[in-house]
Amino acid sequence: MPLCRWQTFTRENCLGAATIQLAALGWTLALLNDATPLEAAPAFLVGLGILSMSTVAMIGMVTVGGRWAHRLGLIALGFMMALAIVLPIDMVWLIDVGLTAVAFLALLSPFVTRSIRRLPSASGPPPRAITPPLLLLATPAILGLLGNGSEPWALLIVGVGAPNVAWLYSRVIPGGLLAMRLIWPAVAIVLSPWMSLWAGIASVTIAVTVIVLSWHKSVKASYHPPREVGTAYPIPPELAPKEVLDAAEIDDRGRPK
Repeated sequence: MPLCRWQTFTRENCLGAATIQLAALGWTLALLNDATPLEAAPAFLVGLGILSMSTVAMIGMVTVGGRWAHRLGLIALGFMMALAIVLPIDMVWLIDVGLTAVAFLALLSPFVTRSIRRLPSASGPPPRAITPPLLLLATPAILGLLGNGSEPWALLIVGVGAPNVAWLYSRVIPGGLLAMRLIWPAVAIVLSPWMSLWAGIASVTIAVTVIVLSWHKSVKASYHPPREVGTAYPIPPELAPKEVLDAAEIDDRGRPK
């Protein structure tokens, strides 16, 4: 994997992260089985959800060693085990259970956990700003597992919209914060009557949770960092970074070069 060469993390960590993606691909193929008890729209959403979560978890673990990525990977594997309960047992099922077990062992092994941050990054966004988009990534899988008997169009609008809103927010695209705070939750609540009972309850619950979390001031600060007019303070030249001194063409004693 190219990312493993670009970053400082171990190849064991890269391989551990890749096992999540392999397991997700395996379960997505299993959802194509005609014997699955899930209807077409719910099966599609479950596949979309576990692939979205596993992909984001893999990238986050390999590039930044994020604790959130490691936990998201474990959550994705939890959804895969839920699929193991729902889907019929056959050869594909056995292979997928094996891949999931290997992924669990890999994520919990010291070879992977040693490269995961022990503390939150000092320069990263606060946990309150990370939770809403991660919850939106898990929404398709949640609605898919509970979505039998729902109107497919309502289920797909809410389920497919959730990870797209998470992407808009995480990429700081104009309108992303508004979509996460108001537009998607409103759509999820309005369309809940056209879903099955449990899917509707899940849709409303997720929407309310996203609203509560995303209106915290730390979320807006992460999306729109405060811009204030800076103030210049004199400092001794020996404390200034070398590149600043070079740009000013002075030495570490403040004398022209």
